[in-house]
Amino acid sequence: MGILDFFKSKAPEEPTWEIVEKRLCIEDQRYKVRIKKAGREFYTEEFFRAALKTGDLKFSRFWVLGENPVLPHFAPSLKEAVDWFTGRKHPKDGYNTIWWGDRLTFECAICQAKRVAPLRITQIERLTVGSAIPTDRDIVGWRVVEVESELTGKGVPTKKLDGYKTVPVVKWDKFPNRYLCGNCARKLAEVGRGSEAAEAFVFEVE
Repeated sequence: MGILDFFKSKAPEEPTWEIVEKRLCIEDQRYKVRIKKAGREFYTEEFFRAALKTGDLKFSRFWVLGENPVLPHFAPSLKEAVDWFTGRKHPKDGYNTIWWGDRLTFECAICQAKRVAPLRITQIERLTVGSAIPTDRDIVGWRVVEVESELTGKGVPTKKLDGYKTVPVVKWDKFPNRYLCGNCARKLAEVGRGSEAAEAFVFEVE
């Protein structure tokens, strides 16, 4: 291996995602965004009003209310959004934080057999939240809004309540969020319960 081949092998991988840019004007959608800053929460209207005096538009994170499904919170930068999603770093703002990682574990709902597959980020949203009254002000946030698995295709990162705990899940475009291993799916079919397998994503254990 030559010296140039060595450096080529060490080169970082190119990002796998596309950036989708959106804008939200608070004059059109009032009380739609909540912002976390210095241990406190504000609606965007309150946040911008305070910034008129201080000029400080820094924030820890923000999120859009009423989303269905619920999507991740917005980070102040692209790097932070990716780090939060993969679990490399977590925001230090007093919130319980969940993350999805870069690998997904499919677990059979019956026997708990598992299979692990890579989870790839395919789309990141860049949202500008702005106001034109009384002066132009805006903040920009980033979040992961689409992922892909080689087994299930593309999906949307969201979350669900499991008892009293919030857990990260993926809402797949083509499959339900319930998993069965091939062995259990075949046994269900043998006893006349094949419809249960049809309502789940079936994976083979490696």
